[in-house]
Amino acid sequence: MRDKLDNFLLATLWIFASTLGVCFWFNIRFGFNIFSSAHWHHLAYMQASQNPVSPAFYISMVISVIVVICGLYLLIRPRFRKFKIPVRETHNPSPNIQSQHIAPQPAPIQTPTVAQTPAPTSEPEPVSTAPTLTRPPRLNIAVTPQLHSTPLPQQTIQTPSMASELREIFHGAGYTVKNNPRIGTTQTELFAIGTNEVLWIGAVGIPTTDLQRAIDTVNQIFSDTLDDIIINVNGFVISAPDANAPGAPDILTFDKIDTLRQYMNEHKNPPLGEDDNGNFDAFSAYISTVIDYLGKI
Repeated sequence: MRDKLDNFLLATLWIFASTLGVCFWFNIRFGFNIFSSAHWHHLAYMQASQNPVSPAFYISMVISVIVVICGLYLLIRPRFRKFKIPVRETHNPSPNIQSQHIAPQPAPIQTPTVAQTPAPTSEPEPVSTAPTLTRPPRLNIAVTPQLHSTPLPQQTIQTPSMASELREIFHGAGYTVKNNPRIGTTQTELFAIGTNEVLWIGAVGIPTTDLQRAIDTVNQIFSDTLDDIIINVNGFVISAPDANAPGAPDILTFDKIDTLRQYMNEHKNPPLGEDDNGNFDAFSAYISTVIDYLGKI
């Protein structure tokens, strides 16, 4: 009973440890969280739309399953213990009786028997068969390209009140404001959508190149999940350190929030047409799904 309990605890510990190891591997190598349903839905969508998936992903998945199953088998497989049984040799009493008639002894001499001192055998001592767990070798495959580079030190000057003002400005301009996720190393301060598949992404106090890198990540997701639909992404930064010479010329820069307010008052969101047929609601739900996915990668 004790052995069964030990096997159950070892198996449970191995499953937890191997699952964490597999999760860590897929996170650092492919940016894939095996516990995230959104990631699995995105993978299913890519397979259904016949988008290319790196073969290394499938190879890692197969090897992970094999390692978990083999390790579990080594831990709970039955073990047969070997016992050394001493052999008791039988003695013929007739020679002893004959020797007593030939040379009687004054006192009986005790002779060692096999039962008292077992004869040494050539069998080796039982060796413990406890399995030794080794880390699987690192796969020799190409590194998956990352969507962002090494983070640069940023001077954060945004405040909660500024974020609230940004939401108020775009809401007043007729846009629908969404949650603003963290994209890689860049924390956005505004996500807002408008008619005609327009998306605004804003940040405060970061270089324009950082926001452009975040927009490229979003555009890559759009490219992987949409067919024949173009989403126009507009980006802006307030108080950008490189405002005088922007590293990303397509990013709008504003020296203060009042300048942005004046600009958005001149570029309000056009109203929905009568023939929308729920397209904007579908667009809004899609952007919400993308934002949720960005928050998990």
